[in-house]
Amino acid sequence: MPTRFARTLAIAVLAIAAGTIAKAQSIKGTITLPSLPEGVAVNYLTNRIYVALPSFGGATDSLAIVDGKSDTVVDTISIPPVAYDVAVDVLSDTIYVGGSYTDANGVQQSEIAVVNGVTKKVERTIPITSTLGSGIQGIAVNPLTGTVYVANASDNVVDVIHRFGAKVHAQISVDESPFGVTVNPFNNQVYVALSNGTIDVIDGHKETTTTTTVGGANTGIAANWVTGNVFVTNNNYGPSTVGVLDGKGDVLANVSVGETPYGVDVDLNTNLIFVANTMSGTLSVINGKTNTVAETLPVSGNFVAVNPTTSKVYITGQTNSVTVLNEQ
Repeated sequence: MPTRFARTLAIAVLAIAAGTIAKAQSIKGTITLPSLPEGVAVNYLTNRIYVALPSFGGATDSLAIVDGKSDTVVDTISIPPVAYDVAVDVLSDTIYVGGSYTDANGVQQSEIAVVNGVTKKVERTIPITSTLGSGIQGIAVNPLTGTVYVANASDNVVDVIHRFGAKVHAQISVDESPFGVTVNPFNNQVYVALSNGTIDVIDGHKETTTTTTVGGANTGIAANWVTGNVFVTNNNYGPSTVGVLDGKGDVLANVSVGETPYGVDVDLNTNLIFVANTMSGTLSVINGKTNTVAETLPVSGNFVAVNPTTSKVYITGQTNSVTVLNEQ
């Protein structure tokens, strides 16, 4: 099991490597899936990509495992019917898949399925108490501490799960309907995108919260661990923007993108930010140095994940496939 020192060293190596000159992206191809996917996440140390495959009412869902070298599906495993969002603890090689579903009695259930990336088996499920509503909308992991943060939109809280925990350790109250959540392990700050146009910044040590106003209905959120900046999608019907904040939560810029931006992720090496514009069917690429759109690609999707060691980008959500981008 990786020690804290090993975890720090591995992430520091990635950070030191950052600063690569950003290159234009092109569509490499698509990976066919058996059904419509939802969330996607990357383990950049193993070069594995994990894609949530809901059954939309079935007794079980699936998690597709993609090899990042060949860009092919190498395995598909059965999980509880919670395949919506995905997050990876890159150093313990643990995958967290979460969502909400209605059981046989008509009661909404919310759970996190914990998958071992080595054995490819579900190790345990963690129940998330939530009232009727949107349920689990986002998951993030601090790879240094192993702490998992779950955006519970039904109850306006972020559920906190400790490493190897089997239950929720704490609940942190936030404002209206938390959707996206991300962590910067270097400053141990958790950033939560809220549907009322605010961002809550949670101190991971004290579990205290400060609030910043940006946008009108925030959804996806991602942090650049190297620069400390945070990028949040403002999911409005035009004009739609991506808010740029510094590590403290102060607003630096608002970048105009395509209609209804949702998923967002950052390439830590090139400082490029990739934004899925769901209504316009495009992908905006933002230069994180200038906070301007560098290019717009004809790629449809809802969710985005970047592998910073290969600079490949994976987009899911609108077709039965994963679209793959790589540097030209």
